[in-house]
Amino acid sequence: MEYFRVRHFEAPHIRLVNLTDHMTYHLPSETLDVEIIKQFCHSYLEGKAKPKLQSEPILEGWDEKPVKELVGMNLEKVAFNPNKTVFVLFYVSYSEKSRSVFPLWEELAEALKDREDVVVARIDASANDINMSMQGSYPSLCLFPALYAERVVVYTGKRKIKDLVKFVDKEMKKAKKDRVKEDEDRRKYIEAMKEEEAKENKSKDEL
Repeated sequence: MEYFRVRHFEAPHIRLVNLTDHMTYHLPSETLDVEIIKQFCHSYLEGKAKPKLQSEPILEGWDEKPVKELVGMNLEKVAFNPNKTVFVLFYVSYSEKSRSVFPLWEELAEALKDREDVVVARIDASANDINMSMQGSYPSLCLFPALYAERVVVYTGKRKIKDLVKFVDKEMKKAKKDRVKEDEDRRKYIEAMKEEEAKENKSKDEL
């Protein structure tokens, strides 16, 4: 599982891997039966199966709607922005359970659209490699606080607008306190570096 980068909560899981060109193909179904697996194998042999890429291309206008459409190549840049609270829905496109969360996510984005320091986004985990620690199965709701530290908070509460907004507010309040300490630590570090540089320059001048 580690070699093929399959997370424990994704199992049971079927993939076809071409070790010549290192392309990976995922079975696009939550149902595992003989007929579906045969169809998957035939689609690969006939060249019709779509490989899973490290990242889909960034969509034009990806950030223009209330729910931002992320892909592998811009996930970390957006999620780990130290000046934004970013709430991301990780889903798999072939899952009815994942798709059922879309209306709720649109509603949440609409409720928070006037908050410039909050981003509501989603990413298709079946089409993009997610190179970060994840817990639980898809759909997974993960909040990235506005911090320099790359922290991820997995939401496990009720999937209701009121509860989601309350969760965002609580995590933002917590992150605000942590950010004060982060900024102070960064200030001390920069001052220490300047002092060290000044000492080095002084030693060079004396030589």
